[in-house]
Amino acid sequence: MYRRLGHIAVVVEDYDEAIKFYVNKLDFILIEDTYLGIDKRWVVVAPKGAKESTILLAKASGPS
Repeated sequence: MYRRLGHIAVVVEDYDEAIKFYVNKLDFILIEDTYLGIDKRWVVVAPKGAKESTILLAKASGPS
């Protein structure tokens, strides 16, 4: 049986700052940035050359 890992979620305080960090500092590729409603976006980044695994940048709904 073949298994693979898809998205790994990382909780961030600010989408734009997180995108800047991953894309500009770590040289990742921005794969998707889709607006989902007030304060919610679907933001996916991945290292250059990644075939399967990606990082989903997620913003918490509340303080906890």
